[in-house]
Amino acid sequence: MNHYYDFVNASKLILLQHSRIEFWIVGMGGTGSWLAAGVVRLACSLSNTGKEVQVAFVDHDVVEEANVLRQCFCYKEIGLPKAQTLALRYSIAWGMEIKAITKRFHPKMVQAGYKTLSIIIGCVDNASARKSLSQVLKHNDYNYNQAPSIWYLDCGNSKSSGQVLLGSNLSNDPQYYTFGLLGCSQIPSPTIQHPELLVPLPEELEDNNLSCEQMALLNTQSLSINQQVAAVATDYLVQLTTGELKRFATYFDLASGSMRSLYLTQESVFKAI
Repeated sequence: MNHYYDFVNASKLILLQHSRIEFWIVGMGGTGSWLAAGVVRLACSLSNTGKEVQVAFVDHDVVEEANVLRQCFCYKEIGLPKAQTLALRYSIAWGMEIKAITKRFHPKMVQAGYKTLSIIIGCVDNASARKSLSQVLKHNDYNYNQAPSIWYLDCGNSKSSGQVLLGSNLSNDPQYYTFGLLGCSQIPSPTIQHPELLVPLPEELEDNNLSCEQMALLNTQSLSINQQVAAVATDYLVQLTTGELKRFATYFDLASGSMRSLYLTQESVFKAI
């Protein structure tokens, strides 16, 4: 009952007035490779409404044989750059230009632009990459009294559970997140909501002393988990860009079939700081 009450009483997110949208998918592996099709489809839909849309895929890695079953690649693509492969596939399919960046993401790649809404979608699996992604939000903290021009959607998962988190600012100060008469325009970054995202896991450390077999066991994941994360993330992007979004964090578990979200209420946002 409380869950439904929060949804009914939640505010819609207030966005910057924009004529241009940039989608940046960073990490074209487990989740990013499945999310790519949904983002391109959304980009085409927005283009049909008169918006100027840019899509960029970012990943420095190449397709390996171990990727094929769980990620959205086939055996013929082994050895090819992930970002370039997916950009070519969907640019041909949808007749739109997609930028492929085959190197590690750097915050300087994204710049705040006039009437431009930039949405950074993190599909990475380590603390270092998430730290780099979150630094892009510094642009917003310089103008905290304005609607943010850059948003960070973080996608993460374990073996059979996952979460999708949306945020715009790096501040722990509640003044950034107070609701006005029209609702909410700023949300704490995913790395503020969950600081543990910036803590390296044991297998991320260079001196972890783990064998290849132990590493493989730690990284074992359900064949369907990444599609689920991508589906939830796609829905966030659709609702965000159409002005219907009323939530900022969603958690799900495949084993139990459960899903819950945190909605845009003053209480929920303050608790997330």
